[in-house]
Amino acid sequence: MEKQYWINVKHVDNRMVIFLNGEVIWDSGIVQDDPELDKYIEITDHLVDHKDHVNELIFEGFNDSYSHGEYEDDLNPWHFQYRVIVRTVDEKGNVTEEKDMLAPYNEKHLSNPNIRAMNNSYQIVLKNDEFKVISNSLVQKFSR
Repeated sequence: MEKQYWINVKHVDNRMVIFLNGEVIWDSGIVQDDPELDKYIEITDHLVDHKDHVNELIFEGFNDSYSHGEYEDDLNPWHFQYRVIVRTVDEKGNVTEEKDMLAPYNEKHLSNPNIRAMNNSYQIVLKNDEFKVISNSLVQKFSR
């Protein structure tokens, strides 16, 4: 049995960049109109490469300057949805178990344009032969 670690991105409205230990591992580019995605990004090797240290996984979401409204400074929508999952895989490559490594994130709001709308950071360590989140910081900016 082998453990694999994956990020599943379901929604990006504007732009999301994912960093692991300071390295960009995925960048959505600018995405408009909130399409349904089903992007899987494996992070197992990145975590294993730093197994003796704390790994930092960061999701940064940006609200770009495009506007659906009449005025350029109108509020813009943003929507980011992702999961970080642990898969147990047998010798034949079959997934025998899949569970969330952290609480799934699915937030949709309006905010001012040209800001970092979300900055979610997770500290991950290897403990008892499994990577676990030991702390996190979730920051989001939206209007009321």
